[in-house]
This record gives sequence, structure tokens and C-alpha cells, in this order.
Amino acid sequence: MSDFLRKLFCSLTVVGAAVPLSSCGEVLAADASALTWAPCRTIVKDWDPGDERTECANVAVPLDYAKPDGRMMNLMISRIRATDPGKRRGVLLINPGGPGHPGLNMPAELSKSTVAGIGADHDLVGFDPRGVGRSGGKACDQDPADGPDPDPEASAEQRFRQGYRQTARRNVRCTGYDPEFIGGLSTEVVAQDLDRIRIALGEQKISYYGISWGTSLGAVYRSRYDDHVDRMLLDSVMTPDFSLKTMNDDQVGAAEANFLRFSQWAATNEGRYHLGDSAEAVSGKVIGLARQLDQKPRSMTAPDGTPVRFDGDRLRTIMSYQQARWADMAATVVALRDNGIPPLLGDPRENPAFGLRDSDWDISLMQVSVLCNDQGPDPDVDTLWWDELRRRAKYPLFGALAGYQHWCAGWPLPAQPTTPRRGSSELQLVGHRYEPVTPYRWAQDMRERIGGALLTVEDEKHGSLDRIACGSKAVEFFSIGRTDNGTC
Repeated sequence: MSDFLRKLFCSLTVVGAAVPLSSCGEVLAADASALTWAPCRTIVKDWDPGDERTECANVAVPLDYAKPDGRMMNLMISRIRATDPGKRRGVLLINPGGPGHPGLNMPAELSKSTVAGIGADHDLVGFDPRGVGRSGGKACDQDPADGPDPDPEASAEQRFRQGYRQTARRNVRCTGYDPEFIGGLSTEVVAQDLDRIRIALGEQKISYYGISWGTSLGAVYRSRYDDHVDRMLLDSVMTPDFSLKTMNDDQVGAAEANFLRFSQWAATNEGRYHLGDSAEAVSGKVIGLARQLDQKPRSMTAPDGTPVRFDGDRLRTIMSYQQARWADMAATVVALRDNGIPPLLGDPRENPAFGLRDSDWDISLMQVSVLCNDQGPDPDVDTLWWDELRRRAKYPLFGALAGYQHWCAGWPLPAQPTTPRRGSSELQLVGHRYEPVTPYRWAQDMRERIGGALLTVEDEKHGSLDRIACGSKAVEFFSIGRTDNGTC
């Protein structure tokens, strides 16, 4: 096939035809016009009708990269062109995390943030990863065949085992609908998708901005395609040694450490709250109160009239809130101690504790699939329950709130482990000293594994770089390559 015909064939493929890409390869890098762009507001339902800058296109990728002549799927990407074309350095791809958060709106979001300056010399490119939103998003609803929910009146161990069995049945059922599609939802495969997007954009190199799970995606992409990375920034960094056990242990450990910080603060305000004059005294009272509520929950009424069952886990959730809420947290403990109505009722919408959470989209299938395909199936229920007991003993307040207790129970597909390695492209990591979602030690571990500079943000907010003043450091990094090992 001549180069002209190959280019024509591949251009038609990327526009959206579900045909093989086996003969395309890097030929797409020669011509970004292979993509058909249109204003997102004209092709994406509910897009901001006033957005005249963001344009969207489809990129075709194999469902299974081991079968390039097999099934195909389209990924939707978005773009805002560099505002200073004369200084354009290239493209910068963005992923907000999840796994499974849609990213089409990320160029517009970052353009209104403290890192907006990166859009002067870079085209900002967002995308919905495969299995999400406009890129073949799928959901798998609960089914009575999975078995009943855990009995709230049963013991903790019985509830755990009931939940494990229910999750295992659901995992087998959901993966059974389309094992080839579900098996393609992994960090390794999405990294390959990322490179197909690079090729379709006609770029030899890309820059990349990843947040939360997006840092895993970036680290894996850089490990596979280091020669195609210009500059990469990873904010709120995931652990390089991925497993749900690591995530459970380290997230509750970080939450417990923040609770001790709260206890120290409350002790210095003994005259106001009377919760104890030492951190140990305060934490002992809160832990004891949580255990009392475990045994005998209280019935309350929310301000909107909704009845609330206030149990120990509700108090634990409140105790995981951030520093700005410490005064209300202390007042809540006092009210519960004195049989009053607390100012905080633990609505999960107020401030999620820790762990990866759903967005307004149904991302649960993508999230479970990526985590379980990356790790493989969970151990048996006896092993997991032993881990649970160990965690509860080590972390008396939050040990029972691990976010991923048995997410991968019975997962029937083989593991696709991630393998982040060192590279030579420019890399800036960003860790947040007190946040429990991606604990700071993960950023330190990732730097040890793959290199790069580590900027430490002295806050407890997940992925907050684009919302604080030192977002300017991201602009400097992408524009002039200035890395930072300091704090802000």
C-alpha cells in the first residue's frame, strides 16, 4: 500500500470508522488533520452553549491491543488551542483521576484555574477514558441475583462476609456481559490509548497533567513511552506499588494521623470544649463515643426534616473532615457527649472522608474494573477479614472505614499489573502533606521509584494545585521546565 493510500486509510479510520488500525502506526503523526473537529457544544449533550473555544473529535482505538484487527471503539477528546500560537510548545493532555472521571471538560476547567497560564503555549487536550462518558461509558447495575445487602443487625464479621459474597457474585456477573470490553479497562491499556491520542494529534511528544489516578496513568505512560513525553506533572500521587491492601492501609493511616492533629488542637482548646487536656484524652473520648454509638445509635432530625440514624461510622466520617471544620467537629463531639443535636450530621455530600468517590457520572464500572484488572482478584474472605481485624486494631477510629474492603472479590479476569519505572523526561511530582486520599508518603515512594522533583503542598486537599496560588509553579514547569523540590 502506498504512503498516500495508507494515510488516507488511517485518516478515515480515526474519523470514526470501526475498522482495523493494524497498518496505521506512526503514519498518523504526520498529519493532525486526520481528526475531524467540531465545537463540543454542537455534538455533546448538555455542553455549555456559551463555550466557543472547546472543540471535540473522536479517536478510534482497538478494544484489545493484542488483536489490532479486531473490535474497535471511539474515544472522545477535547481541545482548546494555545492562546499564544507564536509561543506554542505543543499539546498538554489532562486526566482528572478516578479511575473513571470524565475529562472532556478539563481544558475549560484548567483555563479558569490558577494554572491557566499553561494554556498560553500549549493546546490543552482532555479526554474521556475508555468506558467513561462519551468514550463508550457503561454501567452495571445491582441485581437481586447478587444476593441481599449485608444485614445491619448482624455482627461486623458476618456483615463483612455477606458483603464479600455479594461483591463476588456481582463481579462475576458484570464481567460476564462483555469480558473483552471489561478486560480492556486497565491502567496499562489506557496508557496505550493515550499514545494513540498522541499519534492522532500528529505530535512526536506530549506533555501531561495527571491528578489522583491520573498520576498512575502518567507514570505508566512515561514508563512505556518516555521518548514521547515532553514534560509531565503528577498532582496527588498514587502509590507505585499498587494494591487495594496498600490503599486501605495507607488511607486510613493518613486519616488517623489527621485525627490526631485534630485531637492536639482540641486539647489546646480545653477551656472551650472540655474534651481533655491532651491529645490522648481527646482521642480516647472520641473513640469511646464512636463505640457507644456503634452499640446504640441515636435518632435525630436533619435541618431539612430528614430523619438521621447517628451511629459510630457517622461520627467517624465527621472526624475525617478537614481542618477548616475542626471547630464544628469539636462542637459535634460535645453535643453528642451531652445528648444534644450536633452541628454536623455526617452527610457524605458535605465532605467525603477518603477513598475514590463517584462523580456525577456513573463511573463505578470503570473504577472497579481498572482497580481489579490492575491488581487481580482479592484474596479469600478469611484473609481479607484478618486484614480487617489487623487494621481495626492498629487504627482504632478509622480502621473499619477502609474504602476498598472487598472490591475485587471473585474477580475472574487476569491481573494486568502496572510497572512504573524511571525515565529521562522532565517530571514534577506534587504531594499534599496532610491529605488522606493519596497520602503524602505515596508521592515520596513514587519519586524513589521513577525520579523527578517533589513539590510539597502544606495542605490536606486532594489535587488542589490548580486551586491555590502555587499553581503558578505548574505554569513555570510546563513553560520553561523549572522543577521545584520546595514547599508551598
